[in-house]
Amino acid sequence: MPRLTTNETSQQPVNVEASAMNEESVSNDIPQLNNERMPQESETYETNNIYIGRLATPKIENAKVPVVVFFGPPSSGKSMILVRLAKFLRNEGYTIQTDPTFLNTKKYQEDCQKFNDKLNTNIALDGSVEFLLVNIYDKNGKEIAKLLEAPGEDFYTTDPEKIRAGKNQRVEPYLATIMTSNNPKSYVVLLDLDSEVSFRNDSYHRDSYAQRFLNYFLPPINLKRDRIILLYNKIDKTPFGTINECQNSKEAKEDAKIFYKQIFAKLTGGFFNLEQFAFKTFCTGMFSSHFDDSGEEYQIYNVASDTYPRELWQEIVKKW
Repeated sequence: MPRLTTNETSQQPVNVEASAMNEESVSNDIPQLNNERMPQESETYETNNIYIGRLATPKIENAKVPVVVFFGPPSSGKSMILVRLAKFLRNEGYTIQTDPTFLNTKKYQEDCQKFNDKLNTNIALDGSVEFLLVNIYDKNGKEIAKLLEAPGEDFYTTDPEKIRAGKNQRVEPYLATIMTSNNPKSYVVLLDLDSEVSFRNDSYHRDSYAQRFLNYFLPPINLKRDRIILLYNKIDKTPFGTINECQNSKEAKEDAKIFYKQIFAKLTGGFFNLEQFAFKTFCTGMFSSHFDDSGEEYQIYNVASDTYPRELWQEIVKKW
C-alpha cells in the first residue's frame, strides 16, 4: 500500500545522476514516517534542532504490481490519455479505483475526485490535475496494474525561471524511488507535438525534452524487464489519422523520427539493429469548448475509437 515518505536532508528535490541511480541509494535518503498518523500539509518538524519543512513524497511499496508511468511535459495530454484508457478498461470489465492513500494532501484528494467524476461524463479533465495513482483490478478482484500520472513539469518544464533554477537537471525524489523500485514498469513516453508550447515548432524545447529523457530517465530503466512505448499522441492533428483510426502508422512513425531522432536512434541498435521500444499512435477524442453559468470554460469531448486504448493496453501489458 503506498504511503507518504519525507526527505529530511533538504527542501529541494534531490539531484540524481541518472546513470548512478539505484533503489538502495534513493530509498535510503527517504526515511519513512510513523505509520500511526500522516502529517497534514502545513506541518513541519525538527531534526537535530534544525527546523525543516516537511517534503511529502509518494512511494509505492507493493513491489509486485506493475506500474504504468505516463511521461510527458505539461499539456501533452497525459491526463486525458489516462481517462480514456480507464474508460476503455472499465468497459472491458476491469475495476478502476483511485488510490486515496498515495498522497495525503487536500489537492491530491481533489484530483482523485475530479478523475472519478470525469469517468462518468464526457467533460474533459482539465490541466490542473497534478498527481493520480489509479489502481486496475481484473474481473476476479486482483490488482493487475497501477497507472501513475505526475506533474508534467517534473518530466520537463518550459518555465524560464524553473529552467534557470535547474529543474530540468534533476529527478524528483519520488520519481527516482518509483523508477528504481522492483515493480515491473511500462513507460508511456509522449511525443508531444501539439500543446501550448508546440514542440513541433520549438526545436529548443523539443531537443531539450528528448535529451532530458535520455540523460536522466532512460539509464535506470531495466530494458530486460520494463517496456518503453513511444506514443504519438493527438494523431488526429496530423495527416496520418483521425479519431476513428490511424490510417498510416508507418508514416506517422517516420514523421516522429524526424522530430525525435535522438530518442529513436538511442533506442535502436545492436547486431540486428533492433528497436528497444514500441511505437503507437493515440487519440482521446474530438474536443469542443463550452461555458458554464458562471462563464467558466470547459471542454466536452466525444471519445475516439476503442482501437487506440486497446492497442496501447496490449503494448503496456506485453511483458507482464
